[in-house]
Amino acid sequence: MTQRRVDKEKFERADREAKFALETERRHREAKTARLREQRLAAGMANANPERSYSPKLSS
Repeated sequence: MTQRRVDKEKFERADREAKFALETERRHREAKTARLREQRLAAGMANANPERSYSPKLSS
């Protein structure tokens, strides 16, 4: 049986590109999380007592 030809450079290149894409997505996700955390903390500082301002809607 003949051995199948494998383009190792193609697979290595695809692997590098995939890792780069995943790393980029991870960095964007972490930046978004940090940005949202900062917004949440800033909103918490503006609203000194969030328990009092929360009024659940009661369904009757």
